[in-house]
Amino acid sequence: MDKNDDKRQQLIHRVLTTQGEMGGADVVAHAIRAWERLAAHLSPLIGEAGFCALFGRSLRLVIPQYPWLTTKQSSQPIDSLFSTLKENLTSIDPVIAGKANSTLLDTFTRLLSGLIGEALTTRLLNTAWADAPEGNNT
Repeated sequence: MDKNDDKRQQLIHRVLTTQGEMGGADVVAHAIRAWERLAAHLSPLIGEAGFCALFGRSLRLVIPQYPWLTTKQSSQPIDSLFSTLKENLTSIDPVIAGKANSTLLDTFTRLLSGLIGEALTTRLLNTAWADAPEGNNT
């Protein structure tokens, strides 16, 4: 693991850290907000279709570990994908939902970094979550 990969994982951990202090509905709401912020920041850069394709691929990669996650076609609008994710996360224990979401975010950002590089991915994540209370600049 290189330095930039570690920074990316630290950002994900930081943005999701407060989940451990929340109840089930709050964990899910927090998770969806993190995804929405990421989508709002990345969609102008990679397009909504690009974001959805990457999200769909990430889901398919983590489903063997979390088989209760379900997918829709990645050609669905972002809101529809997040609605399905919210339903999935709400239907499971909050601790497991938090772990699944963290794995999904890590997979998504790892795929993104494979396309554009770790350093740029880390900078984009930092910017996307910078003004969130839990997303401090690194």
